[in-house]
Amino acid sequence: MTPRRGLIWPLLLIAIGLAFLAANYGLIGPVSVVALLSLWPVILIIVGIDIAVGRRWPLATLGADVVIIAAGLALVISSPASTAGIFPFYVGGPSGPAASTIDVPRLDATTMTLRVSAAAGTYELSGGATSLVRAESDHDDLRLSRAERPSGRADVRVDHGPTGSGFRFGPSASSHVMVQVASDIPTSLTVDAGAGEFTIDMSDIKITDARISVGAASVRFVLPHPTGDVPITLSAGASSIVVEVPAGVEARITSTGGLNSTHFENQRFSGSETSGYAGAKDRVTIRITAGVTSIVVR
Repeated sequence: MTPRRGLIWPLLLIAIGLAFLAANYGLIGPVSVVALLSLWPVILIIVGIDIAVGRRWPLATLGADVVIIAAGLALVISSPASTAGIFPFYVGGPSGPAASTIDVPRLDATTMTLRVSAAAGTYELSGGATSLVRAESDHDDLRLSRAERPSGRADVRVDHGPTGSGFRFGPSASSHVMVQVASDIPTSLTVDAGAGEFTIDMSDIKITDARISVGAASVRFVLPHPTGDVPITLSAGASSIVVEVPAGVEARITSTGGLNSTHFENQRFSGSETSGYAGAKDRVTIRITAGVTSIVVR
């Protein structure tokens, strides 16, 4: 490997780190990790340039690599919303798969355990369902399983992912999934998902506990209005995470893992917890474990 080739990955990491740093200090808008992942064609371009002229003009090629990486980051920063749906593949008709809807009736459920297993895409999870759970996708890729327990607990699982023999590629392949949960049913929530854009709004859900695990993601996370001490764990890869703490909610937020930066914009926080957390009966305790991550608490 030439010295120039050995600089490519460090240059990419430095450029991405500088973009996150600038976003943390408000010099640019929020940077989506999913948008950064859309830069994968840049790698192909760099490899192609290296094969074509790298050995003859190494310094010129290195300069071209720097310019290409900078141009890619500038594109992401200027239009972060345009790059959803990176890695899924679909080969099929021009109209793509049909939409799908799941509506889970309440029956005799008094409590619920809900597990959402998701592929890559854009997701919104919130309360307000008139049924027990309602899920919608713009592709035919939702599957449901439900089990009733004698105690009145409903075990519900919603799986999202490609069905059939096709595979996906391109922006039209990325699913947009909306999940609504009944606001009046105590719910234990688990979300396992890949890369994507996630809005998980628990403010109108009676959450008893939650475990959220995502890949490289952009996450907006709104805490619930708790009853008792509500534990929440959030695990993520290289991510951009925004945690919103509604007025009146007492919370503690701690983070561990790789190169994390946490910025508290919410003035009610002193250190990692709100001023009334220690003496509160009803409160949220959230633990975040992540890789190279920007965390903003609002």
